[in-house]
Amino acid sequence: MPSLLSLLVLWAVAVPLRAAEIADDKTLRVFIFAGQSNMVGSDSKVKDIKRFPPFVGLEQPQESVRFSYCLGRQNKTRSDGWVALQPVNGIVGPELSFARKVSAAIKAPIAIIKVAAGGTHLGGDWNPDEPSGFKMYPLALEVVRSSLAELDKRKIPYRIEGFMWHQGENDMFNKDFMPN
Repeated sequence: MPSLLSLLVLWAVAVPLRAAEIADDKTLRVFIFAGQSNMVGSDSKVKDIKRFPPFVGLEQPQESVRFSYCLGRQNKTRSDGWVALQPVNGIVGPELSFARKVSAAIKAPIAIIKVAAGGTHLGGDWNPDEPSGFKMYPLALEVVRSSLAELDKRKIPYRIEGFMWHQGENDMFNKDFMPN
């Protein structure tokens, strides 16, 4: 059984380390967003923002938030590196309001890597073991890896802070995937 002294030493070392990690406001916090049509933001248009007061301002670029993305199935829209967070093709994705809330809550800079496409299936396009169709899972890995490699190349310290998946409705209409 560990002695009281051993436990106190462990606690004395662990608490300051955790506090330093929490207090670090220089390390870029990276959030990975992936999913189907709801992650794209398919039915949320910039032109409709004024009708929804809580979302006013999301149509403007958030210059302090880095954004790397690849959207779509066949004719993919890519950022080709890091850009300011902003609507893509007039669409308001969930990352815009997320970034505004998180940026207001923490001092550290944030970045979002997003890979999403409507009309894709978890059992095929997003299947990590046997990707088929638009092969979104391998694409997501490639986009995440290349985006992080660019941060490494620029010597920007970062840590992956979270992963968000936003499901679409496409799988509920496919008889092969409905049971899952």
